[in-house]
Amino acid sequence: MSEVESAIRDLTAARRAVRDELRETERQQRGFEGFRGTVAGIDPDRGVPNGSSAPTATPSAGSGPGWSTGASAATATAATPDDRCRRVRAAFEELVLPHVETETGGVPATIAAELSAEVAVALAAEGGGNQFTEALREAVLEHVDQRLAEGRVMLRALTRERDSLDDAIALLKRVDRELPAVDDSVVLLSTDEELWDRRRRVASLETDLEAALRDRQSTLGDVVASEVKAGIEHDTVVEYLFGERDVTYPALDALARAVGECRRRTDRLDSALEAE
Repeated sequence: MSEVESAIRDLTAARRAVRDELRETERQQRGFEGFRGTVAGIDPDRGVPNGSSAPTATPSAGSGPGWSTGASAATATAATPDDRCRRVRAAFEELVLPHVETETGGVPATIAAELSAEVAVALAAEGGGNQFTEALREAVLEHVDQRLAEGRVMLRALTRERDSLDDAIALLKRVDRELPAVDDSVVLLSTDEELWDRRRRVASLETDLEAALRDRQSTLGDVVASEVKAGIEHDTVVEYLFGERDVTYPALDALARAVGECRRRTDRLDSALEAE
């Protein structure tokens, strides 16, 4: 297997990893979208009806407006059980949990990681307010919208990375097809004109590869447009994808290896021409 063929193989494996991450992110987006629809469709607790009386809970420090959380809500939880919080937890477990990194502690810990610790406490089966108020619903939707916005940015970044790797693979395949042979039998049987022709072809392919390297380096420095507070640097996405692999920047590595092969062949042709 030539160095260029090996580079194509390794870059194709990297492209497969990007494809898998893109598919998983799409599934995560669909999960959050479904969860959002469920939460938006649940009518909140709008208070105690006129003429009725029920114990009230004092929100703990740091809780959102209208949220009943912590030990102060225990009496309210027992007196006014709200099945709506259970429905929200069940929807999260069904639609979101399979597509996010789970924390030790199952559903409550993952809700805390994805939607904030305050929301997790307010929705908790035990120790929470167990009242699905308008304020709590809005807080859940706000955090979900934030996750959806971040997911859209990641989808754009992953799509861009996939397309960038596709371009690099296509170029490497062309180089592999067009790179002239320089083995001993070819060199010995070639005229000077034929050797110069081979050298020009190698140089042209090397120029294309170096241009692709510059484009790739430019892409790594770009910031993917964002609807959230800050964009994502493409370099950060690549490190997330490949940071734990042997090669963190597989496209740069593959293109550089192909450039090295071109230079090796140029040196071989130069040696043959000088010997004439």
